[in-house]
Amino acid sequence: MWERIIGVIMSPRETLQQTAEAELWKEGLLIVLLVSVLKWLSKLAAPEQELLGQLGKFTGSSVDHFSSALDSPTAAFFSSLSGDLIFWVLGGLLFFLFAKLFNGKGTIPGLLAGLGYASTPYFLGAPLMAVTSLGGIAGYLLSSIIGFATTIWVIVLQIIAIRESQQISTGGAIVTFIIPGILLLLIFFLFILLITALILMAA
Repeated sequence: MWERIIGVIMSPRETLQQTAEAELWKEGLLIVLLVSVLKWLSKLAAPEQELLGQLGKFTGSSVDHFSSALDSPTAAFFSSLSGDLIFWVLGGLLFFLFAKLFNGKGTIPGLLAGLGYASTPYFLGAPLMAVTSLGGIAGYLLSSIIGFATTIWVIVLQIIAIRESQQISTGGAIVTFIIPGILLLLIFFLFILLITALILMAA
């Protein structure tokens, strides 16, 4: 598995094609879980609570109460894990269905394998974000830039995974990613709002 993780970085097209053909969805699931834990640990190291605390001086104690509830380790872990799993499973299903519009010929396990391995850049990005975020405001800004770049990298790999696993064109893979991606963002946003409301009610 680790050879394929390195392969995603060095030669993504060939590696993602191999993972899809072998239908390594269990390895894909393991990578999603590992990445979720790694992002959660990285978030614990980020000084976001301190920055939000400074904001609270101008907006009142409600911001402190809100941020403290959302930034609890349990809430952060649950949010990271559930969000990644929802995207992996539901996203894989939606991508598979939309790929049929472009005569997709792949399988759901193959697509899930590719999407899982597409998260590989977080093994590099998440630790870098954690380390740089410890450098004050400048470090936090640098951490945000690294996070944005890592996300773009992952999105590109996800599109490649869709293309290779479903055997469709690059344009078809981009459209297949964008339309369900918007739906997933809306679902995830509503899910976060629900979790936030439950946390605030329990706090």
